[in-house]
Amino acid sequence: MFKTKLIIGAVTLAASAAAITLLLQNNSFSRSVSSVECPAEGDRFCTFTELSEVYEEGEDWEITKRESSDSRVLVSAIHGGGIEQVTSQLADVVAGEEYSFYTFKGKLTSGNFNNLHISSVNFDEPQALTMAKEASIHISIHGAEGEKKKTLVGGLNENLRSLISEHLEASGFYVKEAPEHLDGDHPKNIVNETKTGQGVQLELTRAQRKAFFENGKISYSSRNDVSNQTEAFKEYTEAIRAALKEYKEKNL
Repeated sequence: MFKTKLIIGAVTLAASAAAITLLLQNNSFSRSVSSVECPAEGDRFCTFTELSEVYEEGEDWEITKRESSDSRVLVSAIHGGGIEQVTSQLADVVAGEEYSFYTFKGKLTSGNFNNLHISSVNFDEPQALTMAKEASIHISIHGAEGEKKKTLVGGLNENLRSLISEHLEASGFYVKEAPEHLDGDHPKNIVNETKTGQGVQLELTRAQRKAFFENGKISYSSRNDVSNQTEAFKEYTEAIRAALKEYKEKNL
């Protein structure tokens, strides 16, 4: 009888612990979904509509996109042009003619980041959202601060994250899990606004992006001159494409 009571007590405690764990997880998820700061810290605008009411398309910013016959794969750079330099070029080459490509480019002579950056969880430009929602696989390329050559990997697609990390590391690039403020794990982050509800966010430090061009120059003229690209640029983009190919073969 005493042994039976002990067993029942142990089962009850285990069930209670499981219930508490589930409650904490649900609360954590609820907080992550609801805690969207708008505008995000450091951003001037909360929505794309607000931005477009102040800045003019073609003059201050532009959108470049290319929709492939296979819209299941999207490679994007929503902070392209002068906002986070080199991200447009990287996304364009990774996408190639095989995958869909989207970039929002800042064209101001200065202050692109301060004036045209809208955080990934608030970025609601209609064309970008449509392309993301049509995709099953989404890689979003960003720029981060940092004087060490590094790629910070985030997003909710853990399998593709792992493959990209493996291929980049095999090509000699340093890869690390993204810290919380760059981890791209919010469900409202545009990288995760896909049919599968997941994607991969790559944050490349400034040092890594500078390494893709001769003499480390990433000014407008330098980064838009293909002849200035280093071998590292080619190796980096080829590594991501190889990871994409492997992932597609297993999952599509």
